[in-house]
Amino acid sequence: MEDEKKIKDIWKCGYIESETEVYPLQKWYNQLIDKQVSEIEVPDVLRMIRQNEFIDIAIPKAVEFLKTNPFDGEMYEGELVEKMSKVEINVLKQYLQDMRGILDDALIVNETYDWMDEEERIDFENILNNFSNKISIN
Repeated sequence: MEDEKKIKDIWKCGYIESETEVYPLQKWYNQLIDKQVSEIEVPDVLRMIRQNEFIDIAIPKAVEFLKTNPFDGEMYEGELVEKMSKVEINVLKQYLQDMRGILDDALIVNETYDWMDEEERIDFENILNNFSNKISIN
């Protein structure tokens, strides 16, 4: 089963090595490819999307996390939805129905969610609406 394989085995990739110091992004990559798909966490998915690495693994994991919590993020609430909203629509094609449901539910919950201030709620609502509009065209 794919979830039990390590990313390095799925993608047949190797570790980044260096004669000098390995940079933080390289360290993350080395740690990531040593994980099983089931071990990937939200911060990994966010970085995978930002770095455009292993997107075929990142997108389904993001959808899985968002179904549980549409406010998920690493540095701030709603970060994962925001990053997903920037992914090209052709990459999301297979997940459009799931994303529509996630976004619809998030819009409802956003009304009563305990945000630090009203501006955060409005910003997140705008992200949700823009993302909904983007995927409703397809």
